[in-house]
Amino acid sequence: MVPRKLMEEHYNENHAPVNCSLCKETLRPEILDLHKSEQCTQRMVACAYCEYELPAIDIHEHQDVCGNRTEFCQTCKNYIRLREWIGHEMQCHVSSNGSEESSSARTIPEREVRPPPPVRPVRAVPAAQHRRLLFTIAVTGIAVMVGSILFQKEESF
Repeated sequence: MVPRKLMEEHYNENHAPVNCSLCKETLRPEILDLHKSEQCTQRMVACAYCEYELPAIDIHEHQDVCGNRTEFCQTCKNYIRLREWIGHEMQCHVSSNGSEESSSARTIPEREVRPPPPVRPVRAVPAAQHRRLLFTIAVTGIAVMVGSILFQKEESF
């Protein structure tokens, strides 16, 4: 039991709603840890394919793309999608005596660390192309004017 004079302090420290530091959602303090570890959309989650960490709200979209990347299988000499790698190992790589390799031996192949691709600069439109476009617009405008003058009906009053 909490004495009346300490009740407000007790409430503020133990029962008052708190904000999640990641997503700013207001929660009861007793569920804050669960929220941050399992429910918060802004918690960092590692991709199953590349182990890159990103917010939970973006992980499904990232894994859809990342899982479609391929790696070369040294055993069967084919490129296999990362999302299909473990199934591929189980189906196709049974040892000659008919027993499968241990599941701990089956992992997504290690990829060498590559630098990010260079950023391609936006290609500037060459001056010649720009002039050609302006010339085409001018000729079209003149053709419309000449056509409207030649095919103009004479009005009789």
